[in-house]
Amino acid sequence: MGLSLKSDKAKTGSAPESPDRHARQEHGPRRYRARINREPVLDRSRVQELAGGVHSQSRLLEFLDLFLVLLPSRVNNVISALDSGDHEAASAAAQSLASSAAMAGAARLELVAWLVDADLRIGRMDRARETGRRLGPDASELASALSRLLTGA
Repeated sequence: MGLSLKSDKAKTGSAPESPDRHARQEHGPRRYRARINREPVLDRSRVQELAGGVHSQSRLLEFLDLFLVLLPSRVNNVISALDSGDHEAASAAAQSLASSAAMAGAARLELVAWLVDADLRIGRMDRARETGRRLGPDASELASALSRLLTGA
């Protein structure tokens, strides 16, 4: 189980067009969609930077494994807080998700979480909820990309 950081757009880029994929692109306010969709699911250069920072491939693998384990609960924390209308909890959860996503190279998820937080900060709860609907599908796509990276597939 080696970690391959080769630039391979097929591994981290967009999946071929499918009805599922197209439906995911429709989530989020229209003004954000293009910006979000331009962000890579997984930014391998950030993962490479992290690899250099931890000075050990085994520590990097541990971090990315832990990130994957915690990812569903972090996403659910944001979504639950948005659904319950808890502005402060949603903002804190979105900031936490964005920060951890940034460290793991999850560029698209990081952006979506920051956009949710930005909407909350200016009092646009409906728009934050709409953007937040992307979190689950984007997290799933990220989990697949990270799993492929970790298994060297």
